[in-house]
Amino acid sequence: MKEHYLLGEVSRVLGRKPHQIVHLLTTGKIPEPEQRIANKRLFSAEDVERLARHFRVNPNWSVVEVTPSNTEAEAPERLTLRPPFEVIQVSETGHEIRDAGGGVFAWAADRGHALVLAGLLEAAARG
Repeated sequence: MKEHYLLGEVSRVLGRKPHQIVHLLTTGKIPEPEQRIANKRLFSAEDVERLARHFRVNPNWSVVEVTPSNTEAEAPERLTLRPPFEVIQVSETGHEIRDAGGGVFAWAADRGHALVLAGLLEAAARG
């Protein structure tokens, strides 16, 4: 079982529409999940169970579980962070954050945000 689920996955597990879950969270009937990444809610299995009790349904975990296949599939290409990162102005209001190989990793409207993103990418690359 996965550790965290996004809203769409939770809605499939519970057989409910995402807006029904969001309504419970925003009205305070159910507590918000503790974790967020990129302003997206990350639901733990405990959060999903709590929602299931509220909706009086049994979670169908099989809709989000990954089943291993017997055939050897190619591993997906991984994102590789290659420092140093640089900020390049590409228009009057646009900045790209590029890695050492020239690949664009992010885009920001202003230079300040672009520099913060570049710093975060540098820190992530260092581990």
